[in-house]
Amino acid sequence: MKNLLMIFTVIATVSITFFSSCGASKPRSFVQASDGGTWSSIAVREELTYDKAFNEVLDICAKRFEMDMISKEGGYGRTSWIYTWNTKGKYTKKYRTRVIFKFSADRSKVDIKTEAEFGGEPKWIKGFDTRLLQTMKQDISGVVGRTVM
Repeated sequence: MKNLLMIFTVIATVSITFFSSCGASKPRSFVQASDGGTWSSIAVREELTYDKAFNEVLDICAKRFEMDMISKEGGYGRTSWIYTWNTKGKYTKKYRTRVIFKFSADRSKVDIKTEAEFGGEPKWIKGFDTRLLQTMKQDISGVVGRTVM
């Protein structure tokens, strides 16, 4: 009887682990990277003042995310983690993303980076989200980027 109970407990534990992990597959746009991904640069249009360019980039980020850190003097902004990207607006504990932007010292370009983490507590797997990076780069380029003729 004791062995039967132990076998039942093992089967139940394996089943719970299996079925709970089925719905927690990582998004296709997630790329694992220990440094959180690479920076992507956008050349800023020459006719834009730094104040205007900074405010435009900040506005784009703030429309999708809460801002965690903003330093206009340093040309830096970082959003808070969001737990709904790639989940069609549904909250998830298993995947989170954020955006970081940094203007160059001469204010001629803005670098952007997306960070993503998959897995949840207690151990997040670091990486970045290619879909979010593409979206943010496209949106930011549209308002501050140079056009190529």
